[in-house]
Amino acid sequence: MEMATRSSRVSAAFVKIADALVGDYDVLDLLYTLVEQSVELLDAAAAGLMLVGDDGALQVMASTSEESHLVEVLQQQSGAGPCVDCYLTGTPITIRDIAGTNDRWPEFRDAATSQGFFSVYAFPMRLHGKTIGAMNLFRTEVGELTAEDVAIGQALADVSTISILQQRTIRESAVVNDQLKKAWCHSLVATT
Repeated sequence: MEMATRSSRVSAAFVKIADALVGDYDVLDLLYTLVEQSVELLDAAAAGLMLVGDDGALQVMASTSEESHLVEVLQQQSGAGPCVDCYLTGTPITIRDIAGTNDRWPEFRDAATSQGFFSVYAFPMRLHGKTIGAMNLFRTEVGELTAEDVAIGQALADVSTISILQQRTIRESAVVNDQLKKAWCHSLVATT
């Protein structure tokens, strides 16, 4: 019975994300839906998400709590932590015991544990070798995600990545079309 309930919850999460994509959707709404659904489905205490901006730097785009937002901002500013490494490598990162990371990311370790987080899981937001960001899930206890949880978390991140890249393509296409129209109009005026 629990499996059916879990399956129903996973299906509902994907429907909710798809629902956020209707019409001229707002990417921020999509990102907040992603982090909220991930926390609910994967039994996390909080989540945060960073995307690379036009300037090539990671930016904190969504968080489910003030605590996770603070930890994400620290990673962004220091350029170090599981979310940053996940983005740079394009591979998931699982830290079952943040306190046990020793000197790997001392600022992250101190910030995360001071906010009550003791394990973290980072999922890359990638498609066809292009990584555009990463999502962190934080838990308040030491432990691992199950293989099923990792698969669900990555699937949620992948669907959102496809949506974000599609939206960017549409936006860039609209800019190019607008530039072409202006150039065409300018050439008409110049020839008359």
